[in-house]
Amino acid sequence: MKSKVIVKSMLFALCLSVCTSSAFAMGKKPRDPKKEKQLTIEKIQEKTSQTQFKNGRKKKRPLPVYLSELSNINDYCIFANGGWDGSWYVGYNVCWIEKLPPAPKGKYRKAFIGTKLGRMKTIKPSGKPAWEREPIPGEIYMSLSSSPSWKASQNYFLTDTEDIPIEPDTANALEGAGESRWFWTEVPLEEVDFKNPNYLAVWSPTAYFVSTASSPVLAGGWGSKNLNSWLNNEIKGAPPAPPIDPKESLKTGITVFEPAIAMKLIPADTEQHIEVSIDDILDGRTKTSNKTFVVSVVGDSIEKVWLEVYIDDLWQKHNCFVYTPPYFFTLKAADLPKGRVVVRAVANDIWGNIGISESITIRVSHK
Repeated sequence: MKSKVIVKSMLFALCLSVCTSSAFAMGKKPRDPKKEKQLTIEKIQEKTSQTQFKNGRKKKRPLPVYLSELSNINDYCIFANGGWDGSWYVGYNVCWIEKLPPAPKGKYRKAFIGTKLGRMKTIKPSGKPAWEREPIPGEIYMSLSSSPSWKASQNYFLTDTEDIPIEPDTANALEGAGESRWFWTEVPLEEVDFKNPNYLAVWSPTAYFVSTASSPVLAGGWGSKNLNSWLNNEIKGAPPAPPIDPKESLKTGITVFEPAIAMKLIPADTEQHIEVSIDDILDGRTKTSNKTFVVSVVGDSIEKVWLEVYIDDLWQKHNCFVYTPPYFFTLKAADLPKGRVVVRAVANDIWGNIGISESITIRVSHK
C-alpha cells in the first residue's frame, strides 16, 4: 500500500500533476499567476516593517530576564549531550528541585519555567523495519511554588518526549539525535513570587521512566558548593504535595553540578509581529510521496519553527522543530490520514510571540 499526497495551495494554486512534477525535474517551476500580487504584498509588508525604525535605528526590545543558578543558561552543557550521564534522568520516581531567588521587580507581561533535556531513549515501532526507531512515549512536567511542595494546580505540562533530542545509537542511523534543548512552558505571572524564593520541580507522570535506560536526561552545568538544588527519589509520578512538610521534600542536596532548571520573565513592550509564509512546495525524497515545505520567517530572535496539521478538530505539530534557518520541512503521506488535511507553519520568538502562516489544503490518498 502506498500513500500519496496531492497538494492544493491556497497561496500558489499549485497543481502537482505529472506535468508539474516533470517541470520540477527539469529545474523549471510552473508559472505562478499570483506572483505579481505576492510581490506587491511583500513590498507593503516591508514598508510596514519600516515603522519599527526611528532615526535610522531599529526598535530594541528588552531581552527576557533569565533566573537560574548559572548566569549563562548556555553553560548547562554536560550530561544531556553525550558521554557520562551521571544518572541525571527525569522520571516517574525522581523529582529535581531548584530554589531560585525572588524574581526581580519590573514590568512583565509573561512568565515561563523551563529545563534543558536530551538523550531521549527510543523503541522499535510496531510494523516498521528494525532500523527505524521512535522516542518512548511519555510526558515531562514542571511545577512552581514559593515552597518545596506543590498543589496539583501548580503543575504544568512541559513537553512530550517526541520533541526531545534522542540518544545516539552506534549501531543504527537515527534521525532526531542532537544537542539537548531548552523547553519552556508558560505559567501565570501571578504565580511568580517577587518577595520570596521560587521553587521549581521537574518530573514525569510516565510510569516507565524509572532509569536512564528509558528516560530523558536532564542537562547540568558546573556549579558551586552553595546548596540550592535537590533531588527526591521517593515520588511516584508527582512532586511532593501538601500536607507534606516542605523540608521533607528536599531529600538529597546537589552541589558541584547544577541542574538546568530556570525561569524566564518577559518584559513589557516586547510584542512583535512575526511574518510566516509557505514560499514553496517541492517533491521530497526520490521514490516517495514526501513533499518539502519551504517556509520563510521574518522577525527578531526566532526561537523555533514547525509545521502543524489540522486533524480531528485540533491543530497538531507534524514532525520536528527547526531551530535555525533554512526552515525546510518534510511532510510524509504515511503519517497522515486519508482525505483532506490542512497544513500551516508556525514560529515563535524568545519573548513568546507567535506567528502563523496562511493555511494550505492537501489531499492524501492511500493506494
